[in-house]
Amino acid sequence: MHSFPGRKLRVAIVGGGIGGLTCAAALKDCDNIELDLFEAAAKFIAIGAGIVTWPRTWSVFEALGLNEEMLERIKKMDPCEEVFPAWEFRLSDSKGGRKIHELHYRDATPTNLHRQQLLDLLLEHLPFHCQVHFGHRLVSCREYEDRRGCGVELHFRNGVTLDGYDIVIGADGLKSVVRQTVIAQSRSWTGLDASVKDLGFSSSMTNGEQCHLGRRHDILYTGQSAFRGLVPREKLAALYPNHRALRTSTIYCGKFKHIVVYPISNGEIVNVVAFFADSQSGSPVILETTGSSSPQNNQVPTDAVVNMYPGWEDEVVDLLKMLEKPTIWPILDLNPLETYATSRIALLGDASHSMSPHLGAGACTAIEDAYILGSLISRSKFNTLIDIKRVLAVYNTLRQPYGNEIMRWAREMGEFYEFDSQDIQVDEVVDSLVNEATEEHISKFRKGTEKYWSWPVRAAGTIGEDLRRGQEMLDEAKLGDLSCSRMTGINN
Repeated sequence: MHSFPGRKLRVAIVGGGIGGLTCAAALKDCDNIELDLFEAAAKFIAIGAGIVTWPRTWSVFEALGLNEEMLERIKKMDPCEEVFPAWEFRLSDSKGGRKIHELHYRDATPTNLHRQQLLDLLLEHLPFHCQVHFGHRLVSCREYEDRRGCGVELHFRNGVTLDGYDIVIGADGLKSVVRQTVIAQSRSWTGLDASVKDLGFSSSMTNGEQCHLGRRHDILYTGQSAFRGLVPREKLAALYPNHRALRTSTIYCGKFKHIVVYPISNGEIVNVVAFFADSQSGSPVILETTGSSSPQNNQVPTDAVVNMYPGWEDEVVDLLKMLEKPTIWPILDLNPLETYATSRIALLGDASHSMSPHLGAGACTAIEDAYILGSLISRSKFNTLIDIKRVLAVYNTLRQPYGNEIMRWAREMGEFYEFDSQDIQVDEVVDSLVNEATEEHISKFRKGTEKYWSWPVRAAGTIGEDLRRGQEMLDEAKLGDLSCSRMTGINN
């Protein structure tokens, strides 16, 4: 990678979560750039507990040089040779719960991690040239072309203002401030280089225009909330040594409710996420400019969780009774974005496609976004501004269709778990899916599950496929042969 003649390329990553740290690690060989990483908190900390990773995600770990260390740290619980499904699905909202489907993959075994475990490992691989700034919560982001030249200006709540960045990477999560700038710019248009216009880019923001938190129509309340909590393996095994949750990742389904459980941290902890619908979906979210950037996570009594699932099968109720310090979270996602990038700014992870957790795809997709973007930057030569525009345009073309599709699939899968989708609906006045779901309902459920849970093994959006296509598009751009017909979304 070559920087601008006479100086280094200035790059800022906003957000020190899994996506931001992965992107920084992907820039490890770019010691001729100035790399700043801004984190709002006083230290790096993972929000949430469990994360399910797949071979496509591990290809990123391997490319970053993490794979060997990860394998050493994440030991199998025991050498048992019994084969367990990737997921087991049950109808559970009655004492007579029953299994309705199992999901198996060929050569695609999931690995369950604790988020902090992954975050800590990524921290060990931060580039030496990455300058980390804690306590920097972004309040506005502005792309400019004026007497100073052109670049991106960042203003933080602590009063610090920094400008002159050539590339800003928004990894600032659900409440992304950087996203607001991208949305604002996508609504205006002026002439750009033809090869960039073909990618659907907008012009720079009007001087003085800024984006702030406040009323957010880009963020939507899905109509669901979730209890989250952990159960120590030792505690569960002492009373129920054969409990399904100790070994098998399971989704317990019910009308307007479902519960996801799976072991994490080398099987020492069972992660529990219990969902319930409590209002109409699609409501815009109002966010305050003060407070934490993480979702609301108020602690609730364990009894409140248990009481939300009366009459469910005993193995579910018994597991819920063991939850330690459960919290309640609203489930939010985004209106799909028309673009994940401008001429100098790119979004990744939750900043671009924050999604419902029903496919366990959010963190994995963020990791892939981050590595693809970092790789495109590290493999490119930057001599003029148009080189930046082209690289970010290629990233957007690769990741925006895929990210938006997985975000939509995640919401639709959540509706399937509760038999409340357009394809399978059980009368909402029934007492139990166990008793009322017909074989036709269950057949459609299985087909939907196989469709939506195909994402971990799809060729579309994988590292190899994206980098190959990305290099082809960059080569074409340099030859002036970058057309709209070639810059389409990812093919299924």
